[in-house]
Amino acid sequence: MKDLKTYIKNLAISLIFIFLSLLLLSTLYYFNILSSNLVSYLRPLVILVNIFIGSYIIGKKTDKNGYLAGIKYGGSILLVFFLVSLFFFRDFFRIRFILYDLILLITAIFGSMIGINKK
Repeated sequence: MKDLKTYIKNLAISLIFIFLSLLLLSTLYYFNILSSNLVSYLRPLVILVNIFIGSYIIGKKTDKNGYLAGIKYGGSILLVFFLVSLFFFRDFFRIRFILYDLILLITAIFGSMIGINKK
């Protein structure tokens, strides 16, 4: 039960930081402070960095099997992203999105593995 609370807490914090970061990027783009090319590169980068940091924190709190903690964390984030895209977007099932989800999962696994080694 303690692990479930930790995952839910870190998942909520990561999703809030992702939302706020993307809101800041969109605001800066709206006021022409950032160019569209830069924003198109920064959006995925912001999501990857936030997932890496969240899985790193999960990895530091895990005793063993950091890759399993990363798979659980990354899978839960992918589930949230899938549900959001299922409800709000029509064409959510493309090869590009599957590849992007795989990259997010690998990032979560590596972050958790690095976190467990940096105790």
